[in-house]
Amino acid sequence: MDFKNISLTLCLIFTSGLVACGPGLSHDSEDNYNIGNPTKSVASLNTPDEGESQSLVLFDKTVRRIHHFDVTNMKHIRSFGVRNPQDDHFVLYGNNGNYIIDLSLKELTIFDKFDQAQHSPIKFQGTPRSAAFLPSKGLVVIYDDLMSVGMMKLGNTGTVLNKWVGGASVAGFSTISAGDLNADGKLILGLNNGSIVVVNDLEKCMDDKSWGNLDPFITGLGDIKWLAPLPQQPNQILVRTQSQIVLLDIVARTQLASYPYSSGDRVMKLSKFNDPHVIIQSGNKIRVIYAENSQIKERVYIPQTQAHEVYYILSSNLDLAKDSWSFVDSTEPIQYFFNDVNATQKERRFARYRFSDFLSEENEKVANNTQVELGQGFIFSLYPSELGYAVRMDVDSKKKSELKLFNLKYIPAD
Repeated sequence: MDFKNISLTLCLIFTSGLVACGPGLSHDSEDNYNIGNPTKSVASLNTPDEGESQSLVLFDKTVRRIHHFDVTNMKHIRSFGVRNPQDDHFVLYGNNGNYIIDLSLKELTIFDKFDQAQHSPIKFQGTPRSAAFLPSKGLVVIYDDLMSVGMMKLGNTGTVLNKWVGGASVAGFSTISAGDLNADGKLILGLNNGSIVVVNDLEKCMDDKSWGNLDPFITGLGDIKWLAPLPQQPNQILVRTQSQIVLLDIVARTQLASYPYSSGDRVMKLSKFNDPHVIIQSGNKIRVIYAENSQIKERVYIPQTQAHEVYYILSSNLDLAKDSWSFVDSTEPIQYFFNDVNATQKERRFARYRFSDFLSEENEKVANNTQVELGQGFIFSLYPSELGYAVRMDVDSKKKSELKLFNLKYIPAD
């Protein structure tokens, strides 16, 4: 096994059994098995290929509309009514093309750069559960809860150039268990028999209306629950199975490294933000597992004092280039493996540490009952106001910028 142990002591306490070992958290769950990342009501400010956007798109759960904000200058740019507003809605945002993808039960709408709506360019019968999105190449893959795989090729402004909806059975003998797009636009799929297939040309799938002939890479790993392409190494993927984390080279078809964990360990968080990593609890220790220089590495944290209390982690961000690890946690029990800072809107906290020596750099409360998105150095919070109220807080300076009354024009006169 090729991994590096770096033991650090972090002044954290895990009280009342609240971290992952609490009775509310399951050791495993159906939260696994996604293509890309689970869908959310707030579009991520970061995409692997476009970096951080200064535009934020979200579905406002109070007024049931999609809003588009400029978070640098705190301006409300535009807003859209949606079909079936009573349903859950999830959004994706293509920054360079300035288009919005709205997902809901059996529905998909694209609002293009010119504010024109394209309704139902592809059709599926379920609720979208996850999506892989590569705006720079105009590729989006949507996976619903009935295991349908919808894919589109989009033009620069959000026009649909090609599309296809396929089933979860690929390579003639197995079904999809996990997947994602890498930086080269290849769709990497883990199958439920432990093999990996790489769809090199999604546009050809759309043209042929077929998965085509795929050549499986037999890994011998068993059931693949999660996989994450490395942003800087598109040919390498981090894979999670029931008993180990594995680093694979999909071109050389080799296993580069592995990190086993026991049945007593608990997977707390699976994150692709920014560098893919897995957080595991082992007794009173927390381990952050990640890949670097074709190796699997870990940081081990041993709680010893009562300086801080860490609870259920909602979202985790590892940025190796900036030597930074940050997370949002909550005292509310949450049974969810993936990043969603809005999985609960109660008792949240943002914390940031220098990863190399775990110097505490930030420790800030997040406002209750708000839809939140994190940027580099700021927290954006949308409050449940029918008139419209949002706040951007700069983490370092604590300076706050407000935006008010942006819903007035959408309130009916009667």
